[in-house]
Amino acid sequence: LCDADNINTDGIYPGKYTYQDDVSREKMAQVCMENYDSEFGSKTKAGDIIISGFNFGTGSSREQAATCILARDIKLIVSGSFGNIFSRNSINNALLTLEIPELINILRNKYKDSEPELTRRTGWFLKWDVPKSLVTVKDSNGNIVLEQKVGELGTNLQEIIIQGGLEGWVRSELKKEESSA
Repeated sequence: LCDADNINTDGIYPGKYTYQDDVSREKMAQVCMENYDSEFGSKTKAGDIIISGFNFGTGSSREQAATCILARDIKLIVSGSFGNIFSRNSINNALLTLEIPELINILRNKYKDSEPELTRRTGWFLKWDVPKSLVTVKDSNGNIVLEQKVGELGTNLQEIIIQGGLEGWVRSELKKEESSA
């Protein structure tokens, strides 16, 4: 849980790396979210899900804000809402996003009397059944905390995600055209 609203693209991916062409995937993963929380890297691991407040990814159009999260092997972000450009960059790079304001409110209520932490491990688990458009969140004891229908992930978006992003999808579509010609 990154319990903040308006985490901007500079908080996600530091601007000083934006125009460097030689930044490795490992370095991108290392600096991911460092301007938001310098402890983010030590508190997260591959396969985690970022849950954040509202308007995640606001700010500039830097695509690296999505790709550095993927470089950390984090494939899903749940937020109360997302910045429009960040949403588009996420789709283009096969980073999944879900808007679930109710989950943010539940978590904020759970931790309202706790010591503030920029990044907090909740011990909760989220399952997204894409074909059924259903999200189930369970606490560390396996109790269902939230079960909610979410917007359907359309077939075109699913194909883009499966192909690893928009570039992969375009290559796939061009190959289809070449083989049918």
